[in-house]
This record gives sequence, C-alpha cells and structure tokens, in this order.
Amino acid sequence: MFRISFTLLMVCTFAQGFQQDTPSPDSVREKDVYAIYSLMLTNPATSHGPYTSDRYLIAGTTGPGYPQEPCVRPPKEREAEFRQVLADYNSRKATPRQLKRAFSISKPYDLLRPDEVKDFMSARLMPGGNPLVERFRGLTDVITLSDVYFNQQGTLVLTAISTWCGGLCASYQWKVFEKVDSGKWDERQWTTCTAEAGNIGFPAILRNEESAMAR
Repeated sequence: MFRISFTLLMVCTFAQGFQQDTPSPDSVREKDVYAIYSLMLTNPATSHGPYTSDRYLIAGTTGPGYPQEPCVRPPKEREAEFRQVLADYNSRKATPRQLKRAFSISKPYDLLRPDEVKDFMSARLMPGGNPLVERFRGLTDVITLSDVYFNQQGTLVLTAISTWCGGLCASYQWKVFEKVDSGKWDERQWTTCTAEAGNIGFPAILRNEESAMAR
C-alpha cells in the first residue's frame, strides 16, 4: 500500500512539474515580441544614416506606425495570411504597450518616459537655450517602436519603428517578420514604404520599396 501511494505521489509531482515547465502561449508571444524588437534595434537606420550614438534612446511606450494604414503589400499567395495580421492590428492598434528592459542588444539603452521624450525633443529643437541639452549630448535620435501584431498561428508579424532627430529629421518604417523552422525570426522584404518627415504635422514623404526577395 505504501509503495502504491508513493508511486502515485511521484506521478502527480512529475505531472505538476511538467505543467509548470511548459511555457504559456502568452509567455511565448512575449518572448517573440522582444526577439523581434531586438532584431529591429540591431543597427537601425535613421533619416541621416546609421544610428551612431553610443546608446539608444527608446520611448518606453509604443507608438503608432506611419502611415496609420500599414503600407505593406504581401505576395499574392500570402494575402489571406496577412489579413489575419491586419485584423490583429486593427483590434489592438489603439492600445499602447509599456516596454520592459528585455531587449537582447549589444548597445546600452534608456527607456524614456513620455515627459523625457518631450525633454529630448525640446533639447534637439533648442540646443542653445535648453539646459537639458547636456543630458542628451551626443545622442541624435529617439526611437519609437510600435506594438507587434500577429497572424493566428503566431508565425507572421507586422510592426513598425521610427526615429526622430528634430526639425525636418525623422524616419518611419513598417516591417514584416516571419518565424522560420528553426524558431528564429527573419525579416521579409515585401513591398513596403519608408516615410521621411519633419516635426509633428509636417507631411511625410513616402518612398515605395520593391524587393526581388519578397516571399
């Protein structure tokens, strides 16, 4: 009897341990979100060339991509799948995400509160007269990420990244990533656009970008 009870206890303990070790869908998706962010933050482009500052300034709250209607054209055979991504985007685009220090990147970074983003913009627009300029000396751009939007299988995503450096100095990009068989994420070079704009309210200049690598 003792042996039977002991065996049952071991089986229950093993089953509980297995359940605890199995990641939840939410935790898997959260890990994917930051894997994608980390890819975008590896040598991001700005409107004036590569991001060369010694650390990244990143808005700690996600913002909308530009243009608000994502300028991505998938290959014809992927249109139905991409509509699932757009459905997720349309259902969640008005809800910002608070970012965590979970990026896997080599360069140091600061996550800025909304008021700190405004301070940086003020320092960039009035470098000679704003006492906050010293804090941001040598830092040229603030990066804003959008949330990440998934298809139903969690294997295809849409997201956006923007950089702002003051005056008529900003860049906005929509990006598409797909999870490959190894579990890693690869960027898909589908037809999309890059927007270069100035300060708030200034119309953006859109450039369509075609790619022979689209798939």
